[in-house]
Amino acid sequence: MEIKSLGDSGDEEKLAREIADSVQFIGQNSRVGRAGKMELADPEKACRVIALLCRGIPDRTIMKETGVNTHPLERLKRDHADVILATKHSRAVQATRLQLKAATALERKLEDVLEDDEVRAKTTVKDLAMGYGIATDKQRAIHGEGTVVTHEHKVTLEDARAAIEEAKKEVIDV
Repeated sequence: MEIKSLGDSGDEEKLAREIADSVQFIGQNSRVGRAGKMELADPEKACRVIALLCRGIPDRTIMKETGVNTHPLERLKRDHADVILATKHSRAVQATRLQLKAATALERKLEDVLEDDEVRAKTTVKDLAMGYGIATDKQRAIHGEGTVVTHEHKVTLEDARAAIEEAKKEVIDV
């Protein structure tokens, strides 16, 4: 099962059909008193729960909104894993496409800023540094490198002179 994209209402309708088909299949192929109880007793509720799972909604939220307990929720996840995984994959592909478009747009905008002396003069160092910092942090996160914050204590010449004087006093007083 592959869901190409989930960007428009037609795609959402396709997802709804996929979920309904999955619920119907499990309902028809389950034994009474076994898996598929919700699919038989309340297929609309089963579809709603699966749709929430497909959207990546946390389990606790789903349980609160739908009144479904842990065991039925876990069973729905297992029994409808194909449609859930296909949907999550499709959403991940869509998110990646959007990310690449946003990166391209940002790159073009930055090139425009760099080419136009007037715009570049109006752009603050703070804005450029912030963009650079965010991009660098994200790159490090992608590569599994954490952002390391180090705190340095620099000793000034006055600090050193004061420490020497204090040490001399202690040596003389002994």
